[in-house]
Amino acid sequence: MKKSILLIFLLITISMLSACSAAKKVVEVLVQEEPELQEGAESDEEISMNLKEPTSKAPSVEFAAEDLFSTTLFKEDPALLQFSKKVEKHISTFDPNFTVMYRGKLDWDTFEKQLYDIYNIINFVNPYTAGYVEDLGWEVWEVNDGYEVEFDFTYLTDAKKEKKIDAFVQEFANKFITNDMDDFHRAKAVNDFVVQLATYSGEDASEGQSVYELISKETGVCQAYALLAYRLFLAAGIDAKYVYGYSDNQLHAWNLVHVNGDWYHVDTTWNDVNPDEPYAISYAYFLVNDEKLSEDHIWANENYFAATSNAYDFMHDMWYADTVGNVIYYNSMTDNMVYAYDLATKQNKQVTETSCYYLAAVDDAIYCSDYDNAGFLTKIFINDGSEEVLLEEEVLNLFINDKGALLYETIDGEKHSQNL
Repeated sequence: MKKSILLIFLLITISMLSACSAAKKVVEVLVQEEPELQEGAESDEEISMNLKEPTSKAPSVEFAAEDLFSTTLFKEDPALLQFSKKVEKHISTFDPNFTVMYRGKLDWDTFEKQLYDIYNIINFVNPYTAGYVEDLGWEVWEVNDGYEVEFDFTYLTDAKKEKKIDAFVQEFANKFITNDMDDFHRAKAVNDFVVQLATYSGEDASEGQSVYELISKETGVCQAYALLAYRLFLAAGIDAKYVYGYSDNQLHAWNLVHVNGDWYHVDTTWNDVNPDEPYAISYAYFLVNDEKLSEDHIWANENYFAATSNAYDFMHDMWYADTVGNVIYYNSMTDNMVYAYDLATKQNKQVTETSCYYLAAVDDAIYCSDYDNAGFLTKIFINDGSEEVLLEEEVLNLFINDKGALLYETIDGEKHSQNL
């Protein structure tokens, strides 16, 4: 029998991950101001452009791991885990109103704290269905042997939309994943697909949190990036986790993946170089260990598997990367020169000393914006590093489509296509 109402209706808007700090990610591009020309100096067309430089992330000094939910509570009180599983089961069927009973060890103050954090608790039961939630409210009554909690939920998605997502995920697996691929290539396929599909919707955005928005509008925040990647990793046969924590003094989300026997972090949001550069891929946050990620991410370590391997550190120097077969062509974050890394032989060789951005590659050549030559559209021959200027105009956002045409933009925003 209910004895007393402990708390009146509470409304919680789930916007915790709408302000992911992708706008300041490590591979964000900064261009130095052009220096003023002195009298007698060369004209703008005769001097080199200033090089783009990656910036470093700052640690989240305003937050600590202790501010995050810890699964140690599940060990201390298994009844809390069972309560959470029952809540998640209702969420998975988009139930808008339901009641769940809690009978466990937690006193009221501790249990109330977990109710305020119920969204994050559900993340550890099923992170994907937790991503359904837009907002929620609850009322609590004390009963003879515990607490009765009545929930009211509204959702970002529905069963019809989720069927479309299921089909989308399966189509990805059918198209990009083959039986002969190892874990590394499967994980890379997911990272590349999400980065090239998605455009970050902007800091402090209130929309773009659902996977459905991301696949239909191709824009979203870190929650949508990480949830879509989570689904795709699983579809690709990779064991994966959804991780939430802090970065740059904001809430943030990313993934853990199990690749060739070890766990690694993958942050697809930060590997998406810049919202204005839809085809640019970075691997600075691809298959990263705990030590490296902890430089600018905070998470509750006890909730997740430890990532200790540095087997793929060679990937973290790559940005403006494009892959042809087993070879990744990329601009080095260390020296701004172009290299080719052969995934089969594990050999890395320099292609050219040119600072080559927005690069797109085919079997025998790289097309890029030559920052040693005013950003002109340039073709670099892979076999000998020789160059040919194709357009004496600054270009950006190069991409080679499925039909073999080179797409690019000029600085005035005009889009162009050139058959190769």
